Amino acid sequence: MAKLDVVHGWDQLRGYLPSDYAKLAHEHRQVETKFGNAKIKDADTLLRFIFLHVGANLPLRQTVALGAEGGLPSLSPMRLHKKMCHAAPYLRALVSRMLDWSVTGDAEKWGGYVFSVVDATTVSGPGATAADARIHTKLRVADVSLTDVEVTDASEGETFCRFVWEPGELAVGDRAYSSTRGLVHVKAAGADVLVRYRLGSMPLLDEDDNDVDVLEVARSVRRDTVLDLDVRVPATERDIAGRLIITRLSPELADDARRRTLEAAGRRHVSAQMLEACDYSILFTTAPRSRLETVRCLAAYGLRWQIELQFKRWKSLCNFDALPNERDDTILAWVYAKVLLGALLDRMANISTEISPPEHHLSAALDVLRPVEADQHSVPAPGRSSTATRAA
Repeated sequence: MAKLDVVHGWDQLRGYLPSDYAKLAHEHRQVETKFGNAKIKDADTLLRFIFLHVGANLPLRQTVALGAEGGLPSLSPMRLHKKMCHAAPYLRALVSRMLDWSVTGDAEKWGGYVFSVVDATTVSGPGATAADARIHTKLRVADVSLTDVEVTDASEGETFCRFVWEPGELAVGDRAYSSTRGLVHVKAAGADVLVRYRLGSMPLLDEDDNDVDVLEVARSVRRDTVLDLDVRVPATERDIAGRLIITRLSPELADDARRRTLEAAGRRHVSAQMLEACDYSILFTTAPRSRLETVRCLAAYGLRWQIELQFKRWKSLCNFDALPNERDDTILAWVYAKVLLGALLDRMANISTEISPPEHHLSAALDVLRPVEADQHSVPAPGRSSTATRAA
């Protein structure tokens, strides 16, 4: 009876997998049988072993033992280990197929932009002193739907260049993505950028070709106002026009930003300028004002938290940090399998339906944030309760 229940459960689960999951297994040479006594001969058997091993965080020996009790072939722990060593490309292909599950987004509310946020999170095994892997993700905010995921080792940095962009997209990222190289990559694809500006990450010029001292400009911003300043970023072929949007944070948010900056970089690596920058929210965007006004930029950046909610959901449900060992090949396969399980849970729960907070709450906030006509593009600052004042 137990075996029948296991089979029935798998039949339900695979209904949420990409329709060509078995074909992909053959294309990635995951089920080739070099010897007549091979135990794993199809994608179903392979995935059931992987999901049991990764989903339940079981050691190899316990995985094969429980698998045999549940009707799977009797397999040696070393054989499953070798399968995991070569499974990462196949699992990545499955994840890519899962993220192609299309849901219509609503770009009309954001100047016609389909805006996507990018971010990365690290995972590490028990007792590790440093991160073992990094998960890079791209999420379409309008329908809370993941559109790209890549797993790398922890040395790979965060950059817009890691993702493919389309005309009409707005690439939203935190200060880790503030770089000229990433900006050029996005603009070359016909998309635009909205990013938290990092001091020294991109040289900025004013309309008279003078260097912009961002902190000096920020000091002139009065509390309860937002400065929206035209700037240019020097690039190889031609300068890229953009806007610098600056507002002062409340003392509470500024103190919190300084605390997190010190925790992330360490006191010895934090300069006085970095600590002073924590007093402000400084955004850079290439979106024209005619398409995305100041308060829309602030609200759009506030929605970047959707991707962090996705990370929290995956880590709480899928136990991402239960890495099996320190081998790079099996770590990549393990994390891709975790991401695949997370995508399966998202499909089964059908959670890609509404942003958090719900969009009608955001619309109400935007009504309060409407700018007034003012010189030099200075507008009233949003209140503390606005999502726009959240510090990255």
